[in-house]
Amino acid sequence: MRGFGSLFPVKAIALCWGFITLASFSSTSPAVDIHQASQQVKARFCKDNLTIDQTLDKSIKSHSQRDIGWRVFEEDGYYDIERAVLINKAMELRYRWRVFADGSMQPQNERAENLCRQDAG
Repeated sequence: MRGFGSLFPVKAIALCWGFITLASFSSTSPAVDIHQASQQVKARFCKDNLTIDQTLDKSIKSHSQRDIGWRVFEEDGYYDIERAVLINKAMELRYRWRVFADGSMQPQNERAENLCRQDAG
């Protein structure tokens, strides 16, 4: 009968263990956490030296709209950060940004894209 060492050479076992260890260190979770992603969007400078959060607050107050608040949607490797505003009983405005694992972010809808344009109203 053959011994265990002849069936599974030590080098092969070490190699497999190395792959298992390496895989355990790689994670699909984002480098930024949910709170950091949310704060990053809110704190990004927009127009008139206001942050995105301040710009939306100002717009909501000036149009007498109902603020539904911030929402965060966690996905595999990124977060979608959204601010929702109720303008009447049947219509919501949504501003959505995506924050990726590396911390980069980009608008996910036209409202978010246009919010910080200097010519936007």
